[in-house]
Amino acid sequence: MIPLSITISGFLSYQEPVEIDFTTFDLACISGQNGAGKSSILDAMTWALFGRARKHDESIINTQSDTAQVSFTFQYEGNIFRVLRTNPRGETKNVEFHLQQRESIGEPAVWKPLTERTLRETDQKIEETLRLDYETFINAAFFLQGEADQFTQQSPSARKRILSQILGLSIWETYRKRAFRKRKGVEAEISRMEGRLTEILSELEQENERRRQLKELKSELEKAVTARKAQEDHLADIQSLEASLQEQSKLVENLSTQKDKLIQKTQKLNQRLESRETDQENFSQVLSRAEQIKEQAEAWEQAQEELTRWEQIAEKFRESEKKRQGPLTEIAAEKARLTQELNNLQTRSREIHKSLEEIPVLQKKLIEKEQRIAQAEEKLKSRELKQEELEKARQNQAEAKAENPRLYQEMKKLEKRIDNLQKTEGAECPLCGQPLSSTEREKLINDLTKQGQEMGDRFRKNKETLSRADQVVKKLQLEITELSLVDDQLRELNQEADKLSLRISQINQQKEEWEKQDLKRMEEINSQLQEETYALQARKELAEIDAQLKEIGYDAHQHDKIKEQVEQGKNILQELRELEKARAALEPLEREINDLSAEIDAESQELEETSEMLKLHSASLEKARGKAPDKKQAEQELLNRKEEENILQRELGAAQQKVNVLAAQKERRTQLEEKQSTLRDQVSQLKQLEEAFGKNGVPALLIEQALPQIEAKANEILERLSGGSMSVRFITQREYKDQTRDDLKETLDIQIQDRAGVRDYEMFSGGESFRINFAIRLALSHVLAQRAGARLQTLVIDEGFGSQDEIGRQRLIEAINLIQNDFKKILVITHIDQLKDVFTNQLVVEKTSRGSMVTVL
Repeated sequence: MIPLSITISGFLSYQEPVEIDFTTFDLACISGQNGAGKSSILDAMTWALFGRARKHDESIINTQSDTAQVSFTFQYEGNIFRVLRTNPRGETKNVEFHLQQRESIGEPAVWKPLTERTLRETDQKIEETLRLDYETFINAAFFLQGEADQFTQQSPSARKRILSQILGLSIWETYRKRAFRKRKGVEAEISRMEGRLTEILSELEQENERRRQLKELKSELEKAVTARKAQEDHLADIQSLEASLQEQSKLVENLSTQKDKLIQKTQKLNQRLESRETDQENFSQVLSRAEQIKEQAEAWEQAQEELTRWEQIAEKFRESEKKRQGPLTEIAAEKARLTQELNNLQTRSREIHKSLEEIPVLQKKLIEKEQRIAQAEEKLKSRELKQEELEKARQNQAEAKAENPRLYQEMKKLEKRIDNLQKTEGAECPLCGQPLSSTEREKLINDLTKQGQEMGDRFRKNKETLSRADQVVKKLQLEITELSLVDDQLRELNQEADKLSLRISQINQQKEEWEKQDLKRMEEINSQLQEETYALQARKELAEIDAQLKEIGYDAHQHDKIKEQVEQGKNILQELRELEKARAALEPLEREINDLSAEIDAESQELEETSEMLKLHSASLEKARGKAPDKKQAEQELLNRKEEENILQRELGAAQQKVNVLAAQKERRTQLEEKQSTLRDQVSQLKQLEEAFGKNGVPALLIEQALPQIEAKANEILERLSGGSMSVRFITQREYKDQTRDDLKETLDIQIQDRAGVRDYEMFSGGESFRINFAIRLALSHVLAQRAGARLQTLVIDEGFGSQDEIGRQRLIEAINLIQNDFKKILVITHIDQLKDVFTNQLVVEKTSRGSMVTVL
């Protein structure tokens, strides 16, 4: 992986967008003061690729920004990729992965998206492309600040796993898993075959029984066929008899139908006769009232003449009546207006009285709110005191936290000095350098012990202070938080009290306005409506018109009476028409009645004869049916015989099939046994492949082959760094603690040889351990860079010089120059001014008010 460019925005110390172009140099120094943001550049790379840095939550977002964003472009195995990762504060993270492509030579490059459906799947895609995860990446190519010993400080098994990933041996685990899954599949297939073979053997054991059942079913089927044929003959005889009965039944049905028709016809003739006789009676009654109808007709004609006279008088009256509508309309309109106004005032009166009833309830609520406000204000008075207590507790806490680490380091130094004094004879005074006698040494040990005890007492007292302060701070913070809630409650209570006071004031104001204006108006309108003192001019005009009407002499009551007589007399016209109709229709009606009577007598005679014939034939049919066999029973019996025959046919077919299938099962058993033998051979072969692909197989052999090359390169670098005084050795096997075991345990121990002898890596510390780490890590990266299909071509060293003296620093720089040609890009991070001039290219990082900024020199 070779970095080409990176753009950082809102990430850690980088507030505004900063872009760095890596294509202008191969070896560069990233310099700047502590905290300027040097290591944040490397954090941005790992965060963009793997979503991980020193932190991988929202703490990586710059405090002045809402979103952290890093765009990282790099070259890998001849292709150019770009990763854009963003983390908006309080929102979902996002990552985009692209590959640069060109359609043809000369065409502009385009970015092809490789982003998967989810963030997790996209991160997995990036790791699969690089064939590295975060842990392996930083162990192989990054000497991150404080993490230079990430590989060497791992447990032996973890070292072997990381080395396996660095060497690209994870593919063998993939092969092993495939072999494992294949073996499990074959074993499952063998198990399924065993189940099928068991079923086949169980079926073959039933051969004799199946043949016996087949023979019995054939015999039962022959008997069933004979019984079915006999029942078919019996049913044919019954069906012949039934045909004769059906002919006789049709004759009975025809006679019954004929009888019903005669009954219906006779009923209709009787109904018609009754209707005609009723008409005859009605006409006779009309003729008996002929004189009375004539007199009523003459009286109606006289009433019509009287109505004509009253109509002439009423015409004059209606002209004056029209004049009355104007004043009447004006009076009615004024009354409606006053009535509506009165209704509105009465409604307002009811509303005001209802509001006045609310005042005692509102006043009670207001008093309760004021009491709660006073209680809340009393609680808030204590918040400032608690805030002061909190600040004091935090100050004590900070002082104890600041002092304890220093006391701890000083106690460790005293402990080491006391231990050296106790173990060493002929010690020298640490101040003057003169030899100490036994008495002086003992006194010095006692003084140092006393001093350590005093420090220990202060250390423990500070721990107690911290413990108490933590409890006090948590308690006060909780109480202050609760008081903040009281502040919100107080604000809400004041608002509610103001609303109640405003409501009471509004109700009282409405009452005053009502009593001052509307009440007097309502009493005035009531008086006008009761005394009818409204619309006085219209009432005067109406009185004058009524006087004129009185002089005409029109009697509306007499006019209406004559109208009613004329209207009632109209019925006499209908009676006159009925009288004429009766005189014309009575004689023809009497002839029709005589004809209907004769026809009814003839139909009744025919009905009696038909009923007698139906009775005789019905009795004969019932007698024949009583002697006939039960056809339904015979049909059901035939169905039963057929069903029995069908069941036996099916059972016979099934039995024959069971016998026929035995030969096929015998052949299938042979095939399954042969295939099972072949699959067992496959299982044996797959187990061998699993062992070969496992960690103790091919990967172990490849590691064994790679370790000498890594070891040789590490010693080459370590020799330069230590002046030829140190060398490294990798141990891949060792004996188990259990002495009874003959095999060896797989491991990856690191042993270092120096002038003092051979010791494990864990026995070294400080500058020496860093040199060892540096040599091993460089060796790993160097070997990877030279292997076919190398994936890491970048080396980053973050603050690796602080633990070295001047000579050690010079040797580290020489080692970097030694392996410079093995890497496409080398970045060295340092805050030591003496080292800046050693590098031709520099990336200077400065902390500004706009965040960290980078200048390329």
